[in-house]
Amino acid sequence: MNERRWARRGRRALVAVVAVIVALTLASLTFNAATTPERTLPAPGGRDVQTSVGRIHYERWGEHGTPVVLVHGFAESTLAWSLTAPELARHHRVYALDLPGFGYSEYTGRYTLDDEVAALEAFLDALGIGRPILVGHSMGAGVVGELARRRPDLVSAVVFADGDALAFEGRDRPSRAAEVVVGSPYATSALRLGLRSRWVRREFFEQACGSVCPAATDELIDAWVRPMRQGAAENALRTMASQPMVAMTPEQVRQIRVPRGIVWGEEDTTSGGSLDGARAALGDPPTVVIPDAGHLPVVADPKGFAHALELVIDRMGTLTVEGGEP
Repeated sequence: MNERRWARRGRRALVAVVAVIVALTLASLTFNAATTPERTLPAPGGRDVQTSVGRIHYERWGEHGTPVVLVHGFAESTLAWSLTAPELARHHRVYALDLPGFGYSEYTGRYTLDDEVAALEAFLDALGIGRPILVGHSMGAGVVGELARRRPDLVSAVVFADGDALAFEGRDRPSRAAEVVVGSPYATSALRLGLRSRWVRREFFEQACGSVCPAATDELIDAWVRPMRQGAAENALRTMASQPMVAMTPEQVRQIRVPRGIVWGEEDTTSGGSLDGARAALGDPPTVVIPDAGHLPVVADPKGFAHALELVIDRMGTLTVEGGEP
């Protein structure tokens, strides 16, 4: 009798679980259908340039000085640099672009490291930007680092900002599990709900900024997440989940021969990889650590980030192209 009773209870529990899953799935599908976003949204500002790999959206500041090209990280856009770039523009011609798959550039369906590097190179060519200093934040460090490795003739120096250019453990190869999870209706619902939630958005910024984040206003946060509300952005995220992370190998980082530098938030220990790892792979280059800043020092302390970058640029002037490890 006890066995039969437990068997009945087990069947009832299984039926209940299945019913909950079905109900959640139907609710998720209904919510997703009701909140289907526009495929693309118009950029609120900036410029566009047609390149050999598609249309690229960008911003520009300043008219004089050495060109500096700023490359954002994952789930970012040119807006990530909007507070720092005007400070840099006092002494530089500053450009920031949206990599394909992010922001307001053309969504191509191709978002590997090779694709992003090709887009950056095409952008430099389309605008005729000669031998700029490339600055890559987080994931962007891998993009600028790989272009500097492949085409040192196009680059005068490279700076890693809160990114060691390396893949996280297990993300150096395609992930079928990640593809399934991100491609599920639940992930789509969670993404849309998170982007709608003011509390979730602010919690992310407060954690990413570090101890202080006075510049993270509601207006800035709303503008930051706006590109992620595009249907094309959701599709890009699904594509990226099935691919290796946009990153270099340690050996590739060691092969960079142009002058190198690092700017890092003091409280950023894991978001962009390892500061110690970046130093080791780049040959212990000039490094400035920004106090009380996390993974987003460009938001936590825009003037401090600009000043740190200027210090690194000055110090990189003493490096030779043979300064790193072979």
